[in-house]
Amino acid sequence: MGWLGVCLVFVGIALFSNGIAAIIKMDGKSTAFINAVTGLILVGGNFIALGKADLADTAAYNSAAAGFLFGFTYVFIAANHLLQLDLRAFGWYSVCVAVFAALSAWTCFSSGAAPLGCLWAAWAVLWLEGFLELSCGIKALGRIFPALSILEGVFAAFVPALLMLFGAWPV
Repeated sequence: MGWLGVCLVFVGIALFSNGIAAIIKMDGKSTAFINAVTGLILVGGNFIALGKADLADTAAYNSAAAGFLFGFTYVFIAANHLLQLDLRAFGWYSVCVAVFAALSAWTCFSSGAAPLGCLWAAWAVLWLEGFLELSCGIKALGRIFPALSILEGVFAAFVPALLMLFGAWPV
């Protein structure tokens, strides 16, 4: 759980920062750096993990895929803040990631890894919210995102990361 803990520290900080920035209406460029760093750590680290993976170890490929999906999320957010991209594309990306996250949650629950399943379920909700708001145009959800981002940053990323890194994660 070491590498996952490292990744989730940065994910938690990025989600928390993005939520706070949205609440206080801070310019997105201010959070672009933490999003870019988070994305690059996840993407770079998963390229290394993928290079070291045993060809027969499908779990290693699943972990790398999850890491890439997380990483490219933050790369896309950083790019949007800097380049003012059309976020509908990110919404469609988000629905694909939400499906992956929901399947990962189901797999974790099925295999007895309920704590990790809860995290995947929470992340699936966040990505689904991104899809509904950005690609489906359900603007009312935009008021929910900042609070959801802060809550998930703390409780579905940062706190679990600390538990993982300090050897107190339950599974």
